[in-house]
Amino acid sequence: MGRIKSAWEIALEKTQDIEIDEAKYRTDTLEREGMALAGGYLNNTDQKLDVVAAKYASYSKDDLAIVRRGMVSTILSNISLPNDDIYQMRFDRTTDLVNVVTQGDSQALGLMHQIGDFLKQYIDAKTAFVDRMKAQIQQAMESNPEGVNSSQYSQIISQNLKKMDAQYGEALDNTKQSLKQLLG
Repeated sequence: MGRIKSAWEIALEKTQDIEIDEAKYRTDTLEREGMALAGGYLNNTDQKLDVVAAKYASYSKDDLAIVRRGMVSTILSNISLPNDDIYQMRFDRTTDLVNVVTQGDSQALGLMHQIGDFLKQYIDAKTAFVDRMKAQIQQAMESNPEGVNSSQYSQIISQNLKKMDAQYGEALDNTKQSLKQLLG
């Protein structure tokens, strides 16, 4: 009768011929470090930019390109249509990171300024639309209280906000592609 192997022995047999691609592992590790560096700055308002910049500058030239790729990935993923009041602080910190990875490139910082203006325009347009709809609902309720169908107004508002989000989102995605090209 044959010997019964333990799960541990079976696992060892299956993994003994696996080789690790050390270059890929190193690249993945450095890219994750860049993501963590950028994400740490964005998520911790107590973290100072000069600490991030010093850590970023401490990488060798070859490693810096990979770390930068991770930071750029995090930067781009954090540029989105705002849905709360703290977007400006987060956007400013994102711009700080662009400044670090581009070493103050005026073209990249100019594009970030344009994106900031665009996001403010989005907030203003959304606020103005909601205010207009509130005024229309209030006027309709004053003139004919029983004739107002709140679910109908709610549906109209929701549909129009979705359209607005889609239009602004598409424009923002296009601009992010331009930024991605600038950041490399």
